[in-house]
Amino acid sequence: MKRIEVERLADVVGVVTLGMGVGLTAAPGPAGKALGLDPKFAKRIGIIDLALAPGLLLGRPRWPWMAVRAGLNLVLADRYRARRAPAGLVGMAALTAIDGTLALTLKHNNRPSTGGTTPAVIRS
Repeated sequence: MKRIEVERLADVVGVVTLGMGVGLTAAPGPAGKALGLDPKFAKRIGIIDLALAPGLLLGRPRWPWMAVRAGLNLVLADRYRARRAPAGLVGMAALTAIDGTLALTLKHNNRPSTGGTTPAVIRS
């Protein structure tokens, strides 16, 4: 995957995280219900999303923020597992894999190049 594609994907994750954070914080009842989460838990996740969004969008390096996003996905996956909601569990597991892979790719791309060549890029 090209470096520009990785950065754009990270931008998408940041914008989605910001949007989810706003929705879950401003309207935890309806937004939480739509996601199968109780309002109190939904609001907590929203606040965390709002804290993550600036780092995902503007942080340099970005990979630590993406790794935390993947970790938050695991928290959500466990909540869905506990509530026996397989669709939520599978969805969050998939997002964890995507965000985790993106974090590793961002970390790899953040390393300084050697020998005057362009930095290595993970190819998919």
